[in-house]
Amino acid sequence: MYMADEVLGYKMADGMSAAIKSFQLRGSSGDAMVIRIVHSSDELQIEESCKGLSSIEDLAEKIEDAIEPRYLLFIHKQSHTDGRVSYPIAFVVFMPPNVPAALKMMYTRLVPALVEKFRVAKQFSLSDPEDLTTEWLEEKLAGR
Repeated sequence: MYMADEVLGYKMADGMSAAIKSFQLRGSSGDAMVIRIVHSSDELQIEESCKGLSSIEDLAEKIEDAIEPRYLLFIHKQSHTDGRVSYPIAFVVFMPPNVPAALKMMYTRLVPALVEKFRVAKQFSLSDPEDLTTEWLEEKLAGR
């Protein structure tokens, strides 16, 4: 059993659990979080929190120069064919090309625990920020 602010041996930075809970409960379309692992302290930290981005492409711009993996949370307004609107939280694991195997394993092994911690139904993997588009996200959310 893990402590509330611990995920597989990684501490969550001060205030991170509360920030994620607020994001889940009070976040709205276009809100995003970029989360990273700080290796020197074995800690998960919110690198950036954004409110009301106009699109997921704006989030892609924020990670385009990242050389290490990142976890991305994004609230997406999804309009359904029957007229319903939902606001799923997309959990994207961004893994840039040429990341050392040890770093890939470090980020990948946390994914199942973070899916549970973040209370998201699905997670998606991404290697190129240019692929992070509204069309890509909607296809992933639809299960295609």
